[in-house]
Amino acid sequence: MTTAQSMPLTEEELEQLEELLVSDEVPADCMNMEMLDGYLAAIVASPLPIPVEDWLPAVWTADEGEVGFGSGASLQKAIELVLRYYNDLIEMIGDEEGDEEGEAEGWQPFCYAQGGDDDPAIGEEWSNGFEQGFEMWPSEWPDKVSDTSIAEALLETILGPEEEVAVQPDTEAQLAELEEKGFAVQHLYQNWRALGLPAPEQVAVSAATGAAKSGPGRNEPCPCGSGKKYKKCCGAD
Repeated sequence: MTTAQSMPLTEEELEQLEELLVSDEVPADCMNMEMLDGYLAAIVASPLPIPVEDWLPAVWTADEGEVGFGSGASLQKAIELVLRYYNDLIEMIGDEEGDEEGEAEGWQPFCYAQGGDDDPAIGEEWSNGFEQGFEMWPSEWPDKVSDTSIAEALLETILGPEEEVAVQPDTEAQLAELEEKGFAVQHLYQNWRALGLPAPEQVAVSAATGAAKSGPGRNEPCPCGSGKKYKKCCGAD
């Protein structure tokens, strides 16, 4: 099995992932790239590592129903690219060197450019993804932290105050707010390491080539992470 550390996503593969997530090859309610970025940022910034099999199914579908892919090849490729993107975020968000202010230089939240009146606010889908990832955090995490004040302040920056506030219509202000959320994610990650909590580990990923393109055996666990057999999930007729 090829280790993920040796397989960072190229620009072409990032574009492929972005296109795949909104194609007919994946379930209709699959996360798009912006939401996925926010979701995985929350998973990486969790105070305690979250197993892949726990967070991966939500990427494909928002409910607990069956997920369906266009083919075994598209299933394998989607899983490969998402896992490698997760590995890339671990590396970039966890960058300990950073710039002069200690911020990781290689990562900032991904967001789509907005131009229409009916488009969501800049970074809105990223924030929705982070909130969904935050819900995956182990419920006992406050008990593992001696002082939660720093984390709570950073989470308020990312998730926003409990009271509803009007969306800032100014584009520059929205971009600045999203950038600030990105810095808070990095600081969250650094805070857990300073407290001695274990960092998330990159996962080993096999490229979706050769025999893997035909998909797993029908009685094998579905690689989408649902826990069902492949024939009862993504391999269903």
